Amino acid sequence: MLRKLFFALCLTLPLAGCEAGIFANTLAGCAMQPEPTLLPEGLPIAIAGRPYSVRLEVINTSTPVHGIYVSDAHALPEGLWVEHQDRDSHGLITGTPLKAGTYEVHMSAGTYGTQCTGRRASRVYNLVVTE
Repeated sequence: MLRKLFFALCLTLPLAGCEAGIFANTLAGCAMQPEPTLLPEGLPIAIAGRPYSVRLEVINTSTPVHGIYVSDAHALPEGLWVEHQDRDSHGLITGTPLKAGTYEVHMSAGTYGTQCTGRRASRVYNLVVTE
């Protein structure tokens, strides 16, 4: 009985230390990851009634991008939408804007998590649509 207890303690204590070391290394590694960035920094001018397409890119990611999103409260102008394929680091704003104006568009992108939680990038764009 004493031998089994001794064996259990000798095996458990080193493993517990190993797990703590792995956990600490994971936390430090997650803290060291750069924040993802959504590009471009600004959007080119659009013309109402003409096709529009802008490539979006998410950089500084350590895992694939699960989505590029537009806020419902600060959406793209009518006629434009975002296309994104799961796991790609890029997407498109595409379509044909219908009305002239200046639109404040809030966009974000999210990455998948692995040992670390997924990360988010966000940007506020001012999209000018002329006649």
